[in-house]
Amino acid sequence: MVAALAITQTAGYGVLYYAFSVFIPPMSRDLSAGVAELTGAITLSVLVSGLVAPVVGRRLDRHGGRGLMTAGSLLGALAVLAWSQVRSVAELYVVCAVMGVASAMVLYEAAFAVIVACFDAARRARALLAVTVVAGFASSVFLPLTGVLVELYGWRRALVVLAAGYAVTAVPLHALAVRGRAAAPHADRREIVRTALRERPFWLLAAAFLTQTGAVAVMGVLLVTYLITLGHPPVFAAGVAGLLGVLSVTGRLVTTGLQARWPVALITAAMFGLQGLAAVLLPLVGRDAAGAVVGVVLFGL
Repeated sequence: MVAALAITQTAGYGVLYYAFSVFIPPMSRDLSAGVAELTGAITLSVLVSGLVAPVVGRRLDRHGGRGLMTAGSLLGALAVLAWSQVRSVAELYVVCAVMGVASAMVLYEAAFAVIVACFDAARRARALLAVTVVAGFASSVFLPLTGVLVELYGWRRALVVLAAGYAVTAVPLHALAVRGRAAAPHADRREIVRTALRERPFWLLAAAFLTQTGAVAVMGVLLVTYLITLGHPPVFAAGVAGLLGVLSVTGRLVTTGLQARWPVALITAAMFGLQGLAAVLLPLVGRDAAGAVVGVVLFGL
C-alpha cells in the first residue's frame, strides 16, 4: 500500500497541482487572460480543497480510503480532461473548483490519514517518510514532462495525455492497494484540538508555516512563468522549476539527519531563512541561466 500511495501522490501532485504552472503562458494567449486571472483558478482549487477537507476526513474515518480515493482519482482525471476543453476563464475556474474537491480526496491529507489509521506507531513514521520522499519528485518529473508535452502537442492535447496517464495510474492503484475501512481512532481528537488551540506555540507555528507554505505555493505556481519573463525558453524554465522536487527531497533527508544533533526549531528556522534569501536573490541573478539555477537550488532546499 505504501508503494501504491507513493506513486499516486507523485502523479496526483504532478497532474493536479504542479503542471498548472506550465500551462499558464499558453492559456494566457489562447484565453486572452492575464497571469493573475489564471493563477486565481489554482488558488480557488486550493481553497475548495481546504473547505471540503473536514468532510473528506470524516468519510475516511468511517469508511477508509479505498472507495474515496478511487472516486477522487477518477474525478481528478475527468476534471483535467474537462480542463483541456475550456474556452473561457470562467470555465477554467469551474474546472479548478472540481479539481480542488478531487485533490482533497486523493492528495497528502487523505493519504496520510490512511497511513496513520492502518499502521502502528513503529511503522507509521517510515511509511510517511517513504511516501513524502517519493512524492517529493512530483515537480521534478511533471514540470519538465509537461513542458515537453506542451512543446510537442500544444497545451490542450498535453492535458488529455496527463488526464489519461493519471486515470490509468491512480484509479487502479487506489482501488486495489488502498485498504478499506480504517481502524477506529484511539484518541479524543476534539480534546487534542481544543488543547492545541489554547497553546501559544501552536499559533506561532501555524503563522510560520502558513507564511512559508504561501511562499512555496507562489513559487511552485509562478516560477515557470517568471523564468520565461526573464528571457529563458519554456522547456528550460520547466526543467529548472523541476529542480524544486529533487531539492525538497534532499532537504527532507538532510533535516531528518540533522535532528539527531540540532533542535528541530533551529533547523526549521534556518531552512526558512535560506528560502527567504533565495527569494530575494532570484530577481537579481535570475536572468542568467546559472543564476536562475542557483536561486532555485537555494529555495528548494
